[in-house]
Amino acid sequence: MVLATGVALSGCADDEGAERTAPVSAAASSGAAEPSTTGEPEAEPEDTWGDVEDPATMRVPLAMVEGVEDVRVWEGSLFRKNPTAVVVAGPADGGGVQTLTLGSSRVIGKETSEAEVRYWSRNSGLLEDRAEVLDPVVVDGLELQHARGRNGVEVVDGYLYSDGEISYRVIFTTRLDYTEAQRDEAIGQVMATLEFE
Repeated sequence: MVLATGVALSGCADDEGAERTAPVSAAASSGAAEPSTTGEPEAEPEDTWGDVEDPATMRVPLAMVEGVEDVRVWEGSLFRKNPTAVVVAGPADGGGVQTLTLGSSRVIGKETSEAEVRYWSRNSGLLEDRAEVLDPVVVDGLELQHARGRNGVEVVDGYLYSDGEISYRVIFTTRLDYTEAQRDEAIGQVMATLEFE
């Protein structure tokens, strides 16, 4: 499997961008609880990838990603650090995950996750056109907006969160010929290990 993982800071621009479409798969649903009308405490939302059977096991160094406590990738990956990123090249065994970029920022995050998606869709440089907005997902109890786009060689999945104080971006690229099940399994192996502080 070839995997490269980078850690980069989020950017900022205008809020135009992503198109909203109908949900693509049940695997991407958040499972978030509806607000309680009985005065009882709300249940913790169920993690989208909480039942992954074979999560990744190799810890990623996260010194430059504020607010992220842990994330793991596949054994045999190689790491390269630079001032704004950690790049991980995975074992070359024909897998379909080509890249993972994990970033955070307290300086230039958008006010909402939806605004973060619109910005990313227009300015990531990874997409041929605007991204489709899919069902949100829940990772370590945090709801992330999910958007998907394509370019000539890969499918790009962005999982984004922003609350005006901190923003997170988790971006995967996978081969165009991957089925939805293969893509969700590959992404889930990493997302099941992601922990926020």
